[in-house]
Amino acid sequence: MRFYSSMPDENFFVDKVFKWIVDVVVVIVLALFCITFFCEQMKVSGNSMSDTLQGESTVLIDKFNYRLSSPDRYDVIAFSKSEKNGNKTKYIKRVIGLPGETVLIRDNRIYVNGKELKHEKYDEAIVNAGVAGSEITLDYNEYFVLGDNVNSSEDSRSSAIGSIKKNEIIGKVWFTAWPFEKIKTVK
Repeated sequence: MRFYSSMPDENFFVDKVFKWIVDVVVVIVLALFCITFFCEQMKVSGNSMSDTLQGESTVLIDKFNYRLSSPDRYDVIAFSKSEKNGNKTKYIKRVIGLPGETVLIRDNRIYVNGKELKHEKYDEAIVNAGVAGSEITLDYNEYFVLGDNVNSSEDSRSSAIGSIKKNEIIGKVWFTAWPFEKIKTVK
């Protein structure tokens, strides 16, 4: 009649607690692994990407996607540029020009491969063409990026930033995580 005993096995409690602890540890290790190798968080500084991203927002960056593929036009990416003093600065911008393409800003409009770029974020007249006032041909591993707030952005038009090499790209910005009322996927 051991089957009907009201007392649990003496190992029952130890087994349950041990299994629960192991489950929690496995979940924590997997989460840390994913965060370390697949994701990064970054705080947006400035307003160069408004209305898409607001200053002081926290975004999540998919670091894994571009290991298997390359950025597409209009992807919002995070990248790192080395300064002359050796420090690295991180930026968030939108990809406009892809490897091998030509980019030109003329008459306040953006042209890629000789055709005017039509995108809702860049309907506003571009006041400063910067280095893109002369046609720029991107190398096989280079990208041309612009901020969504095109007249208040330091981006590939600036000689300090210039075109972005693929190895400078941290990843694709895919999610706004903070502030709470601004949580959304980034498009």
